[in-house]
Amino acid sequence: MKGYFSAMLFACAALAGCGSVTSGLDFKAPAGWTATPSILGRMQLWIKKGSDNKQGQMVFLIRGQTANTMNFKDLPQAGTAIRDQKQSEIKICGNQRAQYMSGVGTSSKNGDQALEMVSAPVGNESYLAMYIRPQSQRADPEAEAAIRSLCIKR
Repeated sequence: MKGYFSAMLFACAALAGCGSVTSGLDFKAPAGWTATPSILGRMQLWIKKGSDNKQGQMVFLIRGQTANTMNFKDLPQAGTAIRDQKQSEIKICGNQRAQYMSGVGTSSKNGDQALEMVSAPVGNESYLAMYIRPQSQRADPEAEAAIRSLCIKR
């Protein structure tokens, strides 16, 4: 059974026939970042490699995440220790309610990472967008704008 599921997941990702996580969204990924294929139409990742190929930046987009239960500690990409966690309600796409969280995660592999997340309902789905960068680097304005672009496509 495990082999069957793995083969199905691989085939779906390889053929990109499972839909797009950005379908129906006016999501604007940062220009020039490398996109991974959408995984089952539920998750996609954009990467900007650092000058040392180690300290890169990432933007995640996940469809189907519940806004009321989001927590950095539930995401393995956030690292093992989260501090300075802040949460607030913001407006995106004009007047759409969204939940914003920021914090600093520490991992043994990448050190301190700045984390920003926006979660919002869009149509019948909930979306979570996350931006991760080395704490020592300035935030990329396009990446910060991307996580706030969870808007219905017009």
